Parts: sequence; structure tokens; C-alpha cells
Amino acid sequence: MEASSTGGPERTPQKEAPAPSASVPGVAWPHFGRLWLASAVSALGDGVRNTALPLLALSFTDNPVLLSLTTIVTALGMMMAPIGGVWADIFDRRALLIAIDLARFVVVALIAVGVVTDSLNLLFVYIAAAVLGMGESVFLVTAQAFLPKVVTPDRLTTSNGRLHAVQVVLRDSVGQPLGGVLFAFAAAAPFILDGVSFLLGVLLLLFPVLRTARTDPAGPRTSWWQMIREGMRYLREDRLLIRLAVILGTLNFFTMSLGVLMVLYVVQWLDLPESAYGFFLAANALGGVVGGLSSDWVRRRIGVLPGALTALAVMGVACLLLGGTRTPAVAAISFGAVGFGIATWQTLITAFRQATIPQDILGRVNGVFRLLSVCVSPFGAITAGVVAQFTEINVPMLVSGVGILALTAISARPLLRLGAAQAVR
Repeated sequence: MEASSTGGPERTPQKEAPAPSASVPGVAWPHFGRLWLASAVSALGDGVRNTALPLLALSFTDNPVLLSLTTIVTALGMMMAPIGGVWADIFDRRALLIAIDLARFVVVALIAVGVVTDSLNLLFVYIAAAVLGMGESVFLVTAQAFLPKVVTPDRLTTSNGRLHAVQVVLRDSVGQPLGGVLFAFAAAAPFILDGVSFLLGVLLLLFPVLRTARTDPAGPRTSWWQMIREGMRYLREDRLLIRLAVILGTLNFFTMSLGVLMVLYVVQWLDLPESAYGFFLAANALGGVVGGLSSDWVRRRIGVLPGALTALAVMGVACLLLGGTRTPAVAAISFGAVGFGIATWQTLITAFRQATIPQDILGRVNGVFRLLSVCVSPFGAITAGVVAQFTEINVPMLVSGVGILALTAISARPLLRLGAAQAVR
């Protein structure tokens, strides 16, 4: 990659990620189907848990700040992303995915046992949320590094879009409404189903064995900290990637109000029953499916960066509508538009990173990128909770809408200029 005309450190040309070799067992397009199915099974369990965990916390408290702590500790667990990136670069990525799912199975099994034996408290919910956040962070970084070994670079955007689509269909459209129904029937049921989904995902990755070459970096083995520093240095020297990470971190700060307050928004602001919570999340999922499946079309029509900026603008307008309406139909459509924007952004930017970052350091660079993008999320969550407590539930959403639109306006010109200098299409 050449340095942009605006100055900055000179860089060696950025290498394309090498195309998967058909001679390596398991590295071919048909094997994406098994990865896709394993992701689909786990997504169903994730959706059930994503609805059940806030409802479980709500059974202990209805204080907005205390409820926000569930999201905050989950985000703190995600700070382990750089270590996950290192692991993705030194261990077999398929084996690491399996190990993470087994660990998460143990955690949700403990939650289920605690619910059945009535031995849970809010502190245990926080601890479980933090551990599950750690597992999710390492899993996502590893999966993003694993995908380029399964499909060729020209199919990365399509593959990411399909993965995102199936995740939001089964996680949000099916899993999250089902989580609310199961929780009402038996509070332990959603966590039992989540545990079963983790085990099924493991079996899909095991049989038939999906093999990939080890990803040990060439040369002498270095410490984890040194590998993390290499990822930091690569990201810092790439002016486009570092801007994308900062934009995503700012976006996460503003959108945390949706994750933290959506239960209270549905119940208190829209005056709907708790069971409606899952169906609003399903509307968000529908938008995500459309965004994920259309992302490659967006890339080909208007380009990666213009498409990503358009997604930001859609999210900003949708948040303003959420905060300004008490009509359930308008709220549902707006929440669906948020899902569309998130899916489009995520698919385009993830595929761009996978195609341009060298494979031998992809894990650690993605880990640092993810850390930068989520490190402000706890502050966004606690800010949303405090603002809602002293004003109204809808006010944080109005603030988010204004903030995201300002972010879009501020970011557009420098992002497009860097993209043009680096011939990003």
C-alpha cells in the first residue's frame, strides 16, 4: 500500500490474502457449508440466550444502571480480543473454535443449574456474562481469521454476508423470540438449549474433520505481547484501517443504548408486554438479513467505503426515529433499519480486512481492531443507563441518532480520500 497523498509513514505494498489452495484438505468452497451450518446452529442458541440473559437480570432488578451492567461486563470480557487474535495466529483455528464452544457450553450449563436450584444472584449473572463475552470475542476473531482459509478472496464479501444473514435469522428472528417464550415457560430452558447448540456446533466442525494448516508465524517464536504489538504497529501504520477502527468504536458507543435499554424501551416507552421484546429484535434481524445478503451488491454498485458510509447514515436516521416515536410499527421498522445498517457495515469492512491483511498476522490485527472498536462500549452502556435514569428511556436513542449522523458527516471526506489513494473498491 502506498502512503496517501496527505502524508504519513511509508508502507510496503499491502498484500492480498493468499487464495485458499485446493490441495489442502478442507480448504475449498464446499467446506464453507459445514462452517455455515455450525454457525447457524450456534446462532440459534445465541439468540435464545441473548433474550433470556437480560430477562434473567430483569428478574433481579429493574434499575437501568444495574441492568446496563450486564452489557458492560459482557463488553469488558470482549477486551480479550487481542489475546484471541494471537491464539488465532499460533493455534489451529478450527480446534480453537471447538475449544471455545466447549468452554461456553460449560458456562451456560452452570447458569441452567443455578436457575433450577435457585442458587443464582445478580453477581453470578454478571460473571457469566463477562466469561461469555470473552468467549464470543475470541470466537469471532478466530472465525474471521478462519474464513479466508475456507473460501477464495473473491467470495469473502458474499460469504460474510451469508454468515451474517443466517446468524440474524436464527439468532434474532427465531432464537430471540423463542428465548422469551422459553424463559416464560421455564427460566432454565433457554440456557439448556444454548448449551445443546454449542455441542452440535462442535460436532459439525468435528465430523467430517475440517482441517487447516497450522498458522504459526515464520521465524523464531515470539511472546504473546510482542505479537500483539506487531498487530498494533500494523494497524497504526495503516491510516485507513485505524480510521475504520475508530469509527466503529464511536458507533458502538452510540448504539449501546439499544442493547442496554431495549427491554425497558419496549415495556415502558411503547407500553407493550415483555413478550414483545423478542419480536422487536426479530425486526432488527430482518433488516440484518437484507443488509448481509445485499452487501456484495452494494460493494459492486457503489464501492466498499461509500456503502459503509451509507450504512452509518441509515443507522443515524433510524435511531432518531426510535427515540421520537411511540408507535410500535414505526419503532419496529426503525429497529429493522438499524439492523440493515449494522449488517452492511460489518460485512463490507470485515471482508475488506480479510482480503487485504496478510494471513500470517490476520488474527492479531483483527484482535487489536476489535479491541479498539469495543473498548468504549462499556462507557456507552453506562452513559445510556445514567441518561435514561435521569431523563426518559428514549433520550439516549435520540442522542445516538445525532451522534451517528455527526460521525458520518465528519468521517466521509477523509475516509473517501484515503480509499481513493489506496484504490479501495
